Amino acid sequence: MEKLTPDNYSKGFLMDEELMGGLSDDKEAPGSYNAFVVNHQTGETLAYQKFSNLFEAIRAMNDIPRNWAFEVVSRCGSGNCGTGKCGKGAGGCVKSCET
Repeated sequence: MEKLTPDNYSKGFLMDEELMGGLSDDKEAPGSYNAFVVNHQTGETLAYQKFSNLFEAIRAMNDIPRNWAFEVVSRCGSGNCGTGKCGKGAGGCVKSCET
């Protein structure tokens, strides 16, 4: 079972055969974090909670008794192609943004 950490929470999700869980920064309340669990097969949100402390949010996600695997997401989207923010060092694409 893999865990979220302060270093990886913004770079991917916890996944298993049925569920996906993760944390996101709350853009409307800086310094707050949204924890969520969704069924990635149906798109149904199963749990959602806002936290004002990153470590509490990480602990809540890591306390869910699932056989999670951490899956990294690419940082090549959102206009990062050609900006130098795309690539292994940025936690994203191994190849160029176009591939």
